[in-house]
Amino acid sequence: MSSLAKKAGYLKGLMEGMTFADPAQAKLAQAAVELMGELCDRVEAIDDLMDDLNDYVESIDDDLAELEGDRDEDFNILDDDEFEDEDFMDDMDNGADRLHLIGGGESEAEEAETIAGMVCPDCQQPFFVGLDDPEDSMYVCPHCGHRVTPQPLTPENAPIAKPVDDK
Repeated sequence: MSSLAKKAGYLKGLMEGMTFADPAQAKLAQAAVELMGELCDRVEAIDDLMDDLNDYVESIDDDLAELEGDRDEDFNILDDDEFEDEDFMDDMDNGADRLHLIGGGESEAEEAETIAGMVCPDCQQPFFVGLDDPEDSMYVCPHCGHRVTPQPLTPENAPIAKPVDDK
């Protein structure tokens, strides 16, 4: 029993022990004490419902946090040490992520689209295109953003890495 209910019961006991000269005053006091008792019962019921609601919201919050944790572990590739390379992040920022190289195959072997290396005629930067695309296709260069018909990647126009002398 809550302290409000105890106080309402105490007032009811005081009222019953009192004698009133006017019966109308007795009726008024009795109605006020009964109203306080009913209000206390309703407040107690609302408190119980609020406790149940808080427990339910906490369980939903826990479930959501667990789902977010699972998603972050499974899909956040940027947390991998492999992807901490600044050049990779610069390419991502410059729009290199616009090329989608994965097709909708049924098996893992069929998923990867066959690709070919091409060079942008404007900025001379290499990028990949699908071999299944029509030969006269236009592309948006992921480096400069221009609309181009790429040139095939050859040893003459491809950037070649040079060994680093660590001496």
